[in-house]
Amino acid sequence: MELAVCAIFRNEAPYLAEWATFHRLVGVERFYLYDNRSADDWRAALAPELAEGVAKVIDWPHERGQLSAYADCLDRHRTDTRWIAFIDIDEFLFSPPGRSLPDVLRGFRTWPGVAVCSRYFGFGGWDEPPDGLVTESYLMRAPDDFEPNTWVKSIVFPRVTKAPADIPHHFLYRDARPAAGEDGAPVDGADRIPPTADLLRINHYYTRSRAEYARKLGMPSGWGGRAEHLRTDDPRLPPDDVRDESILRWVPILKRELSERPT
Repeated sequence: MELAVCAIFRNEAPYLAEWATFHRLVGVERFYLYDNRSADDWRAALAPELAEGVAKVIDWPHERGQLSAYADCLDRHRTDTRWIAFIDIDEFLFSPPGRSLPDVLRGFRTWPGVAVCSRYFGFGGWDEPPDGLVTESYLMRAPDDFEPNTWVKSIVFPRVTKAPADIPHHFLYRDARPAAGEDGAPVDGADRIPPTADLLRINHYYTRSRAEYARKLGMPSGWGGRAEHLRTDDPRLPPDDVRDESILRWVPILKRELSERPT
């Protein structure tokens, strides 16, 4: 395989079908998922992927289990796929020019990893969850110079990746080699400045609606463990300053694919 995605989740059933279907459209072939004590029906949401063997889900009840899940994924799948992207369920990885992710990543085959910057999306005017898809409903984001945009997520070559670093954003590679940014410059850490996202990008739907963000505030995170890790004065709360429709090119086919999923 060329590309797989690893993610840890808890109570994300309403979003899993869209997230998985979108990433299949942009070239992801496998999903290595870690269920962190979910109480919802995620199995129904992922029924097609589970039936096809496209998604593999491991029960991972550990508190603060994100880094250990990432390490486990590396150990299990070092030789299964050329690349593994480590992202969250509220993050959508794509190439803004419309290229498939495996096609883009062929240009980075001499690097142990690729560091991808985000664009943070906020409430988008929604107090309650909208009826439409996440990708079509949330079109307002923070400006390009919003500081959290500099924090990267990683796509790694697992055979030369030692382990996740001390936070979920970057990894340690053999021979202390750095990852590359989308511009081919070395990225040795969790930040990339300037945080360009022209070739590879993550749309991070950090809050979704106000009601969904309130639920997020009360839920322990896979990284921080305690719910207090997410605060009402969160500096990552993105302002709705910029309208951004770059992901909409995939929405028509995404909606068609979702309408044809087994119920």
